[in-house]
Amino acid sequence: MKWGSAFRLAVKAFLFGLLWVVIGALLVTGGVFMFLTGFRILAFLAGFAGLFIMFFGFFAAVFKVGSDAFLEKYEASLQPVEVTYENQGFAMILGQLIDQALTKNPSKGNLVRDLEGNLVVEVTDMNAAATVEFNKGRITVYNGMPAKGKFSIISSDFETINSLATGKAGMLKTLKLLATGKLKIKGLRMARKFQSLLA
Repeated sequence: MKWGSAFRLAVKAFLFGLLWVVIGALLVTGGVFMFLTGFRILAFLAGFAGLFIMFFGFFAAVFKVGSDAFLEKYEASLQPVEVTYENQGFAMILGQLIDQALTKNPSKGNLVRDLEGNLVVEVTDMNAAATVEFNKGRITVYNGMPAKGKFSIISSDFETINSLATGKAGMLKTLKLLATGKLKIKGLRMARKFQSLLA
């Protein structure tokens, strides 16, 4: 997990630098072409700009890898996601599922590490609801809905919620449930991340 996180961050930094190097190389190539066709002043400017951008890309990538922000993000990826939940009701069931999923596969914490906001999971046939609060590496689950503020919501019967949580409901089945009104989702991005966390 540690090496995987570091590798992904390093690849992002490399691609960032490579983009600028490619742009610079294209300008240099254009400068050579213009020089051969007689546009020497433009060729000089394009070549100079291209070389500058290539060096900028190289040093930008090196700086990004060595920057404090990069290191902080890498160190944060090594820390386990903290899960707390109420010891009663639906919040306890949901909290235990989340805790078990992260214990079994800690790398799933990266799916929600930067996530902020509230997701309400409502089980209509049990008349129960619990809120999953995401706060940058911390997950808190409590019974009921948030007292204020915006929140995403997943609402359906227990069987459907369970199939979503376990990954049994694929994309086609989920779309069918949404179309028939058996499943209601508000805030698709957070709902998808939550499903990926549990599945």
